Amino acid sequence: MPTTILLLLSLLLHVVAFYFIIVLYMKYSNMKNLSDTQRQILEETENSMTSFLIDMKDENEKLIKTLLRSSNERIPDPMKEEAIELNQNSYSETEQKPKAPNKTELEVNSKELPGHLSGIDDMEDIVEITQTPNKNKPPFEIEAINLYKQGYTVEQIAKRLNKGKTEVELLLKFRQL
Repeated sequence: MPTTILLLLSLLLHVVAFYFIIVLYMKYSNMKNLSDTQRQILEETENSMTSFLIDMKDENEKLIKTLLRSSNERIPDPMKEEAIELNQNSYSETEQKPKAPNKTELEVNSKELPGHLSGIDDMEDIVEITQTPNKNKPPFEIEAINLYKQGYTVEQIAKRLNKGKTEVELLLKFRQL
């Protein structure tokens, strides 16, 4: 009789142990699936951010080129010309050399504008960029890749090319180097 009780107790303990082993395995597999899902979402987010930064960089380069082009063309503003012309006419009688019109003179002259220009409230500023790109210098991407292949660290490349560390890291990661 005592051996039967011990056998039943042993059997019951084995069943409970197997039950807990199965529960722990199921929790482990759920955590592993969750971890894999999070890793996948992180990679997708990283790829999206990388493409967004690259698009943003391209748009900024286009903007800089447009600004350089517009600063070279310098389209004269008709409101400025008319204000300066009116200013020069008023000074020509006294034989004084006209100075650049100040803000109050431009406001007075804007009231004298023709009817089709009466809706103009503000003048657009012309942005001048004096730095011209060096045409003999290789592009940033090629130079960064060459420096990386020569054994420079990401920080050293970023300092040498005057770019951000993250930008260099993204470039190298994007090129899978």
